[in-house]
Amino acid sequence: MNTFTNPKSSLKNKLTGYVLPIVSCLLFASSSFAHTLYIQSSRYHVHEGKQFPLFFCYGHHIPVSDGVRAKKLNNIKVHAPSGEVKEIQIRDETSLHSYMVDYKTPGTYVLTAETNPGYYTIYIDKKGREHHVIKPKNLVEAKAQKIITSLYCNQYTKTYVVCDTPSPEFPARVDLALELVPTKDISTLKPGDTLELSVWSNGKPYNGEGSWDASYSGYSTKAEDMFYKETTVSSGDPLKIPIPKSGRWFIRYSTNTDATGEALNSCNQLKQAASLVFQL
Repeated sequence: MNTFTNPKSSLKNKLTGYVLPIVSCLLFASSSFAHTLYIQSSRYHVHEGKQFPLFFCYGHHIPVSDGVRAKKLNNIKVHAPSGEVKEIQIRDETSLHSYMVDYKTPGTYVLTAETNPGYYTIYIDKKGREHHVIKPKNLVEAKAQKIITSLYCNQYTKTYVVCDTPSPEFPARVDLALELVPTKDISTLKPGDTLELSVWSNGKPYNGEGSWDASYSGYSTKAEDMFYKETTVSSGDPLKIPIPKSGRWFIRYSTNTDATGEALNSCNQLKQAASLVFQL
């Protein structure tokens, strides 16, 4: 007896066979990094006595992606040219967390933020399905066939805003636990220049291994599609990043160290990430 096969069903099955692996790859590509936090200003050259908002990019798409949960943010600070540091009270909401900044005096302001540490685990369950969760690995091990990635993450971000004229002494470093530090006043950069950044960790120059990538607003609408692809560096030499065009630039640097002792019960690696936004 001949069996009739509906051509439409056959085509649908074939398409499903092609599409599902592609979708799976895309989902993995856009989720293989924990969400990145970037702090931004609505303007980067402002005038004395005026107020302008800061806000965030959080996620995989530049310049703006997902809302940030209040519980994810540990602090948001405004470092004034005088050295005074004002901490902003974080609203209990999920949003871009926009807050007005009062630029009272001329000089260079530094806007910073830090996340509360959190877990990020990718695992395969016993039916072969992949899961991405913000939980420590010990909470999913019982139902996991394999742990692919298990991280404990901290993030630090900053940006510089000039009020009328830059500060005589550029406030390159503000003592974040992991920080990208320009070797000269970032407001003097012009298209075609090379940006030099040193990496500092816990108040000291960092000489270990790390990875960086960078992009600018308008380069791509795809998730994690950066103008400068991820590059691993392992010396204490400054990062040298050519800036070929004007615009708003986003730079990310991260370190991974193997967990030891009790930390190994909940994660495999400790991850720190620093980001920097500037405009020229």
